[in-house]
Amino acid sequence: MVMTRNKARFIAGFIIVSLIFIYLRAKTLDHLLMWDEARNIISLRAFLTDNYLDPFYRNYFLHPPLYMAFAALAFPFKAGLDMRLELLSLFFSYLTLFVVYVLSAKTGGWRYAFLSGFFLSLMPVSIGYDTWIKRDGLASCLGYLAILLLVKRKFLWCAIALSFSMLTKENALFFLLAATAVLFILKERMVLKKIALIYGIVIAFSVWWYLGFSSMPADLFDIYLSAQNNVSAWANSSTYYFKKLLPDLGLPMLIFFLMGLFYILYLFFRKKEYRWSLPLIIFLCVYVPSSFVIMSKTPWLSASAAPALAMIAAAGALFLLRRARRLKSLLFIFTLLLIFLAHNGLSFSYSAYHTKTYPGGWSGASNSRTLAFYLNNHMRGAERLMLTQFCYWGMPLCSMCPVFLYYYDGKPVYIIDGRDSAEEVMKEAVKNKISWLAVADSPESNFNFHTLVKGITGSVLGKPGKAGSSYVWNTDILWRQ
Repeated sequence: MVMTRNKARFIAGFIIVSLIFIYLRAKTLDHLLMWDEARNIISLRAFLTDNYLDPFYRNYFLHPPLYMAFAALAFPFKAGLDMRLELLSLFFSYLTLFVVYVLSAKTGGWRYAFLSGFFLSLMPVSIGYDTWIKRDGLASCLGYLAILLLVKRKFLWCAIALSFSMLTKENALFFLLAATAVLFILKERMVLKKIALIYGIVIAFSVWWYLGFSSMPADLFDIYLSAQNNVSAWANSSTYYFKKLLPDLGLPMLIFFLMGLFYILYLFFRKKEYRWSLPLIIFLCVYVPSSFVIMSKTPWLSASAAPALAMIAAAGALFLLRRARRLKSLLFIFTLLLIFLAHNGLSFSYSAYHTKTYPGGWSGASNSRTLAFYLNNHMRGAERLMLTQFCYWGMPLCSMCPVFLYYYDGKPVYIIDGRDSAEEVMKEAVKNKISWLAVADSPESNFNFHTLVKGITGSVLGKPGKAGSSYVWNTDILWRQ
């Protein structure tokens, strides 16, 4: 069988894109775990070991189970578990790249597929989250696969892909909305019947989890839909994700993205080339509801739309490239933007990106790991630890930080309220035969235990050791006399 020139270009392009994609994400492996990543590992461990008393056991039921079923393959929990789960996330992200590459080829040919894959490979938001230990990567992969299957008129398989996506994470609902819009845009015959078929299959496949096991419905309104969101760090304005486009894409890709929006609208309304609306539909159904419906603006939620953003930006690049055939100066602009875009991607800094887009989360995780490593190096044998709440996260329910628990090698700790007086804290240390006392203090004025730190420093314990923004004392002198 003779391979056509376009097919050879399609394959060669994907190989090039794959090398860039994997190289950039391999540099993010073995990264600092954030709150949700560490919590996912700890909750999975609690579930697989039937540890019902573990405070993170309930988290296993917070979201659907499909991702956790794959993550369980990394059991038993030995050294390097986080790396194996990061590789699992990278695998799902790579599958998404392949799906988007094929979807782009069906939309605009091999050049458009190459540009879409190239942009996705270099996109900061994609690099920053593709190795995260979270459910979003698998949910997105299945969502884009469903759209591809829908374009290929495989309605049953589209419904099954959407069902598995819904069994991975709740935000797959946005892809269900996108599939509905695509059916209308494609001008399918008996469209209402096909929509009913897809919805019926999705409900039949996934309803058992949401009605029988999920703990999310009880928290859904308070966490995601309430204007009185108790997680103040996430209570951002409706423009949050749109402002986040600049760090998520980088300036060169943002320029291509804006050009792509106008070009797709031109192709849709003037040329009646409806297939080009696919990435715009996904953007409108995934990105926009996240901005105006969901009150909790978590930084990673926008990552689900990253492939669609790459496809829109690729359309802008294709527009510029086509116009450059007539106006050579545009070729210079296209080349310049492409060079800067490649430079931004290749010089991507994992820590710098998350510090900018999720400053509280990055600093909190960094402080927790630093404290855990400090204690691992100083505590011996069966020595006991007393610890305040982790106030530097700047949100409630932080009596125990999963990042600290994951990196900490010692025994379970005794938690105290950091607002107690120094005298009360030291009495508790004596009563419980505590050898180490740590105050997880915060640099933020609204969330700190400065008074407690000052009181203990002025006691017999004296000047503390410093671990990030935390203070640590050896308290043996209080009770071993």
